Amino acid sequence: MQAVPLDLLHISRWRPPTPLPWPTPAAVALARAVGFVEPVTVRPLPGATPPRYEILAGLRHWLLAQRAELATVPVHVQDSLSDEDARRLVEQDAGQAPHDPIAEARAIQAEVTRGRSIAAVGRDRGLSRTEASHRLRLLRLTPSVQARVATGELELGKARALVGLPERVQLDLAHRIAREGLTTRQVEALAKAGKPGGSPSPAGAGAAPEPLAQDPDLARLETDLAEWLGARVTIDYGRDGRGRLIVEFADLEILEGVLERLGYQP
Repeated sequence: MQAVPLDLLHISRWRPPTPLPWPTPAAVALARAVGFVEPVTVRPLPGATPPRYEILAGLRHWLLAQRAELATVPVHVQDSLSDEDARRLVEQDAGQAPHDPIAEARAIQAEVTRGRSIAAVGRDRGLSRTEASHRLRLLRLTPSVQARVATGELELGKARALVGLPERVQLDLAHRIAREGLTTRQVEALAKAGKPGGSPSPAGAGAAPEPLAQDPDLARLETDLAEWLGARVTIDYGRDGRGRLIVEFADLEILEGVLERLGYQP
């Protein structure tokens, strides 16, 4: 076993696209106190000078070392693993600590109840203020829908669209998402129609809305901006070259997060 600088380790290309297992504040405090974390299993990346390594197992230990501001992390180097064995190790490691957004939301709520700001709690968990606010809003979902989010059955983007809907509408939409494989845009359109004062879906109550024809580059830009700002973004573009950029927010905390991302300083 040897100690390796943190910047020489890299997340494996085999890792499933799931949220990173960022450590809790308690784990960070303990790591800082003892000055080390548990070992990470790695293999050398070919042709790298100086030697660099692919993380196969123990990704959460490497992330913990980052949060604890340690200079190095202990590693077990596996030199002769095949790609298939490496992929299996990475996938197994990703499954060891499943991400539960509901548990995370409850932990954030507990910290906020004790008097900390949402921004500070989110920062400890590797979340922006907007992302932390979105987590808290999940607690407004009905318990059975929360359970679907906790197990990964219901994706976060789709679950956020259900917040604020009557319980019966949440349940109906959650069933439809699972049954029909609705996209996030379709869920958002149906959720908007289901909220008090919302307009009925043009496709009717029993069918998913038909997506409007849109320039694929504009659609991609909307998605990129939404991910960066942590809020839904719509680009309304006319043939004359004029248009509007619409950023939607659910509460003032999310608005503050959007403004912070845009660099606004009150």
